[in-house]
This record gives sequence, structure tokens and C-alpha cells, in this order.
Amino acid sequence: MTQTSKKSQTLPFVMWFLAMLLFFYQFIARSSFPTVLTEQFMQYFHLDAVGMGALASCYYWVYTFMQIPAGIIIDKISARAVATVCAACCSGGVLVFIATDNFFVAGLGQMLLGFGSSFTFLLCMKIITTWFSPEQIPMKCSCTIVVGCMGPVVGGPLVSQMVKHFSWQLVLEWFASFGLFLTVVLWLIIRDKESAISKKNEEKKISVVAALKMAAIDKQLWVLSLFTMALYAPLSALGDLWGVSFIKKAYGVDSTVAAFANNMLYIGTVIGSPIWAYFAGRWNSYKKPMTVGIGLALASMGVVIFVPGLPIEVVFALLLQTGLGCGAMLAYSLAMAIFPRNMSATVSGIVNMAAMMSGVILMPLIGCIVNWAWDGTMENGLKVYSVNDFRLGLTTVFLFLLAGLFLMSLVKDRSPKERD
Repeated sequence: MTQTSKKSQTLPFVMWFLAMLLFFYQFIARSSFPTVLTEQFMQYFHLDAVGMGALASCYYWVYTFMQIPAGIIIDKISARAVATVCAACCSGGVLVFIATDNFFVAGLGQMLLGFGSSFTFLLCMKIITTWFSPEQIPMKCSCTIVVGCMGPVVGGPLVSQMVKHFSWQLVLEWFASFGLFLTVVLWLIIRDKESAISKKNEEKKISVVAALKMAAIDKQLWVLSLFTMALYAPLSALGDLWGVSFIKKAYGVDSTVAAFANNMLYIGTVIGSPIWAYFAGRWNSYKKPMTVGIGLALASMGVVIFVPGLPIEVVFALLLQTGLGCGAMLAYSLAMAIFPRNMSATVSGIVNMAAMMSGVILMPLIGCIVNWAWDGTMENGLKVYSVNDFRLGLTTVFLFLLAGLFLMSLVKDRSPKERD
């Protein structure tokens, strides 16, 4: 094998790895920091549950509504430029957040982080669909989700331990510095998609308007998008914000134990994603593993939310099981199989936008419900919420999962080997 052929085989994997590293990086910023540092942020910015939910959701608002524009941009222009700019925005957003004690400026930092982050998953999907064969797509999509979910798995306990020895501002400064380093590496390594596709294999170009029209009128894409929104609800509502606070209050454990318990959601997703991808191939079906997955998440989440007095070990197991179910995010692969390859980022963006809508809706909604149920108790100038306040708010997560299970009846199944 020549040096050139070895390089051509290695480069796609290196690019995919770097794109996943960026996805991993932003996942820590969006999940580990607001979840582990909820109380610090509430005290520093003088917030109650409503304000904290609003601050955290600033990220989701931009991330969510940038998904379709981001998908179009990645499908149409340089992947190298996109990767570099979004990495710079991610680290810049963290720097803005720690440079102020003003709630609104901090919200702008979250928005900048959300803007940069909005490209990361779609960039991974574009690299996968451009540089790898169709039969590799489901497993590589699942592996990408695994790497992203490892962000809070690693970041949650790490941040919790680090802030015991250093200020949270210093920890975020170190994190932002690594982001700037990653920006330079991405600029040096990522190559544009044209270098991977020969002229004779290049697909017919589709205009932006035509691509959006094709997506908008496809009923299956809407069903798959709403299903993904429902399946992602436990991760966005508990995993990215309210989980640690709820576990601490419900089971009387410290932040480190609560963060580890909350991370069972992501550990379960990490384990479950490749397993469901494997079963999709084994069962020759996307629909079967998706149905089993959301059913598993619904059952275990219901016990966590509605059954009081559970041993903390049981809570660990139930959250792990919930995460396993949430790993059945095969809607991305199924949606991309329906459309041409040169629409892959756009289609992924639509599905991912729906997934992130769960955070946009649930983060502030749960905060409002918890605050509405508050009985007036104060401690050190902060509102103290009861376990029942949190349980009432988290009922919304159960309802999302229930709706997702119903949506599975509307999904048209197909084999992972098929592609339109």
C-alpha cells in the first residue's frame, strides 16, 4: 500500500475524530457546567429557579434555531471554515460568561456558545456521510453520540472535583483555553468535502429552496423529529440542568454523588447507542430498537419521578436504564437514509433542532412549575424548593416520553441497508 493511499484512508478517521472531539468539548460546556454549578451560578447571578432555567436555555434557543441554517451552511460551504469558526465561538462564549456578573451579558455568552455548538454534531454527520460507506453510517452516527455523551460523563465528576480546589471561574478559563487550542488544530487538519468526492461520483446539486421544500413536505421527517425531541427530554431536562438539584434534594447526597448519579443518564446513552445500532442491523429494522428504547426510558423515568423513598443505588440503576433507552436515537440515521447524501447535514439539522427543542421548552417550563409550587421557604437569601416541587416539574419529562412512544406507531420502518 502506497503512502498516499494510507494517508487517504487515515485522514477521514482523523477528521471524524477531531469533529467528535469538538462535539465532546461543547457537550461539557452545555451540560456539566450548568448542572454541577447550578447553585454557584444562582448565587453569583442572584437567580431563582425561573432565572436559572432562562439562563441555561439561552444556549438552547440559539443552538436549536440554528440547526437548519447550520445544516445548509455545512452542506454548501467549507467544512474547514465551519469547524474553525464554531470552535472559536464555543471558547469565546465561555470567556464572555466568566468575564461578567451581569445576567444579560452572561446570557449573551451562552448564546455565543450555542451558536458555535450548533454546527458540531452536524459537522460530524457531514464527515460521516461524505467520507464513509452507507452501511457504516448507523454505527458511526451512534459512536458520535457516544463521544458527545461522554462529555458530561467525564466532565460532571471532573468539574465537581475541580471546583473543590479552584474557583469555578478559573476552571472555565482553562476550559476556554483548550477550546482556542482546538480551534487551531481544526484549521490545520480538516479538509473540505470536495477532496473526498470524485467528479464522476458527485451527486446532483440541490438548491437550498428545493432541499427545504423536500424536507418540509416529508411527513416521516416530522414524525422522526418529534420522536427525537421526546426521546431526548430526560437528557436535556435532567442531564443538562435539573438532575443534580433534584437528586440532592430527594436523596440527601452531596454534589459529587448527585453528579455521578445524574451522569448515569449519559453513561446509559453511551452504552446504549452502539447496542441499538447493532440491533438495527441484526433485526433489519430501525423501528423495533427505537420502540424498545423509548419504552425502556419511559418505564424507568416514571419510577424515578413518581416513586418516593428509593435507595440511591436503585436510582443509579434506573437512570442508567433511562439512558440506555435514550441511546436509541436511530432517527438520525433513518432520516438521512430517506434523502440524498448532499442533504445529510440539512436533514440532520432538522432532526437535531427538534431534539434541542426539548431543552428550550423543558428547562424554563420545569423552572416555572417548580417556582410556582414553591411554599415560600428561604435560606441564605435563596429560595428552597421541596422534592415535590421538583417531581411536579419533572412530570413534563414523563409526558414527553409518553408522546414519543405514541409517535412510534406512525414511523414507517425500513432496513438499515436501504437508501433512497
